[in-house]
Amino acid sequence: MQHSWQNEYLPKLEVGNLTGGDVAICGRFSWPDRSASHPAGDRVSFVAPLGSRSDLEWLLRGLALQPQIRHLILCGDDPDSTGESLVALWEKGLDEHGRIAGSRGFLSAEIDAEFVDSLRSCVGLCDFRERSPEEVASAVAGLAVLPPEREAGEELEVAIPTRTTFLSRKTTFPIFTGDVGDGWLQLLNLAMRIGTEKTTADGQRIAEALNAVVTIELPDAESEHPSFFDFNADDFERSCRRLVSNATSERSRLGRCARLHDRAGLAQLEAAVERLKASPDTRSGTVVLLDADDMFTPGDAPTVVSASFNVVEARLYGSFVLRSADVYSDWPLLALALVRLQRQLAERLGVAAGTATFIIHSAHLYDRDWDRALRVLASSFERPLPLQVDPSGIFLFGNDGGEARAMLLDHDASTIFWEQAFSDPEDLSWYIIDTMPWLLPQHIRYVGQECASLMRAIRESECYVQG
Repeated sequence: MQHSWQNEYLPKLEVGNLTGGDVAICGRFSWPDRSASHPAGDRVSFVAPLGSRSDLEWLLRGLALQPQIRHLILCGDDPDSTGESLVALWEKGLDEHGRIAGSRGFLSAEIDAEFVDSLRSCVGLCDFRERSPEEVASAVAGLAVLPPEREAGEELEVAIPTRTTFLSRKTTFPIFTGDVGDGWLQLLNLAMRIGTEKTTADGQRIAEALNAVVTIELPDAESEHPSFFDFNADDFERSCRRLVSNATSERSRLGRCARLHDRAGLAQLEAAVERLKASPDTRSGTVVLLDADDMFTPGDAPTVVSASFNVVEARLYGSFVLRSADVYSDWPLLALALVRLQRQLAERLGVAAGTATFIIHSAHLYDRDWDRALRVLASSFERPLPLQVDPSGIFLFGNDGGEARAMLLDHDASTIFWEQAFSDPEDLSWYIIDTMPWLLPQHIRYVGQECASLMRAIRESECYVQG
């Protein structure tokens, strides 16, 4: 199937005078009647959604096909800072590496600097975010009518890559990481490599991984945002402020995702904090965000079903159950916001932040994002990572008279937690992997590496030296 502006994006638009209007409007709207949010008449060519990087790229393709458009109006809400990326793109174009200024990620390969600059030179951008519909309509009516300055561009082909998938058990995938950025890369890799291909009710194609579990060992302080995100730290701060300011708005995008900032969510959260203050070991630090009505309108139900907190050894642990998550567009902002919430609660309780665990029933990736996901993985997903110290301890391996012996000790080697010998080193590795699932993935990889070396040493009567 060919993915073109006409068949992929045009049906999503509110079309006015598509071939003659000199104004295009874009944004994420919480206004009840979007058709009443722009002036009547023939000046408006179309009104376009702007809620993801994919929407931004489709908007650029549409502008190229409509040379009569001289004014682009950005208005409405901007909870995920896609509008901020559009503003940065119009102000500075693409940098020498093909990225949007301010560490806001890449566009698709076919949308290059020359393409962007041709639009910037002929289409003026008016930033009317946070203005009321009446203010926007009045401002648009006062814009000068300008004649076209260019010819219509050719429609760019949108290449949806063919996925190479690996066989998998189709459900339950644990991911361990030290920050949201690496967790995002691992989720992208998971959905791309083993995700089951499905077609949604509205005809969109996704790759879906069921029951992905992402556990993040939070550092002591917030780290800098990685450059491979489609947003930067300033965009995130702006989104968080907008989330709080729209605390009671059911139409706020992050409000729908979290619903921890509407009145009911805040009340539950405060009650959970008070219970934790009274008894750090309570099992009642849970906020449930899915109510009975949501079961009948799943499309409008919050992404986060529940948030649970518990204090263990003076650290606050968080567990967030997600009904579903668009891995590319939604998960990074949502995860960062929930991690910040956990840090704030830990500060109120006078404890440190422990791990944050996200249980995602449907971690999915839309086909429109497959190409950009592969580009992000190719440029930033570096493996193997430097070896991390496993909190479980350290392993010692040895050749004990032809038997493979291993022991697990604490880090200062003062206590032996476990010790056993096997006639076959392969049995040793399987035993450790099967009975110690709490080990870090890197530690399990190390166990396999050492057992393989031990097997060669025993079979060939060589001296074994632990690596």
